[in-house]
Amino acid sequence: WSVGASTTTNFGLATEFKDNYSAGAIGGKTDLVTANFNVAGAYRLNDNFSFGLGLNAVYADAEISRHTGELGQVAAGLTKNPALAKIPANSNLAKLKGDGWGYGWNAGMLYELDKDNRFSLTYRSKVTVKFKDGDFTQNIPGLLDRSTKGKLDLNLPDIWEFSAYHRVAPKWAVHYTFAYTGWDSFQELKATDKGNGGVLFEKHEGFKNAYRVALGTTYYHDDNWTFRGGIAFDDSPVPANNRSISIPDQDRIWFSLGSTYAFNKDASVDVGVAYMHGRKVNISEPLMSKDQLAAIGGKLGNPNLQMPNYEFSSSGKAWLYGVNFNYSF
Repeated sequence: WSVGASTTTNFGLATEFKDNYSAGAIGGKTDLVTANFNVAGAYRLNDNFSFGLGLNAVYADAEISRHTGELGQVAAGLTKNPALAKIPANSNLAKLKGDGWGYGWNAGMLYELDKDNRFSLTYRSKVTVKFKDGDFTQNIPGLLDRSTKGKLDLNLPDIWEFSAYHRVAPKWAVHYTFAYTGWDSFQELKATDKGNGGVLFEKHEGFKNAYRVALGTTYYHDDNWTFRGGIAFDDSPVPANNRSISIPDQDRIWFSLGSTYAFNKDASVDVGVAYMHGRKVNISEPLMSKDQLAAIGGKLGNPNLQMPNYEFSSSGKAWLYGVNFNYSF
């Protein structure tokens, strides 16, 4: 038997535009930070099989904010009311901020064919983080000043992962991973008023399930030094027709290098660097959803109201660095 505990993060994102951004009604700020607290136990059945089971408590802190941008000018044109064009671009159209907890579990199995070959299969359950008492505000000078409590459920996906390791030579090993993430559980962001249940914020996401595949190699130089390298491909969970400026996701390729220096059998230090390249994608997004536009058109007596889309392009790249000290006792 063995037991362990860890604190990690599996999900997070951040996009932020200036408060006076012209497409502020769909851009603004979208920020999510999570921390996963895990306790787990493992049991070695025999020389070949080991099993593990863990419990997860996920804490999340999130903020969604949108500003009017050009919405005042657009509304002035639609309603023939020139006064609306004077609405400041940085007016608070909607802001929701809060934190919450969700709970789940994870399980894993390790099969060791021999000392040079092993395979693992792990599963991490879906977690629903409940934001029960968020702060929602709106402030458009001369038109709207609102503050209330809001709630939102955020569905974080389950993950299946298969991995394998093969010591193909005395100094060389290869390893590979295939992960499948159930992102189809994330279909919308919808915040409602805690008091009357009215919709405060709603955005269709329409994510699809996605996968990640990785291939790496390890070189055991001597008793002290170990070197590693790898490449990975991340499939984006966002279909092309659902890409948005707030979550401009794309397929990504990762390249990584790292090394371990062992001071002795108990203490070691890891150093790693990774480069991520996200391919360029195009985004076409309307300032209002079809339902919002239809509702306004109905009030104006024009059910066929039209609005042009905003056109964007997005790409991404990043360098990641890490240093880790290990001590076993």
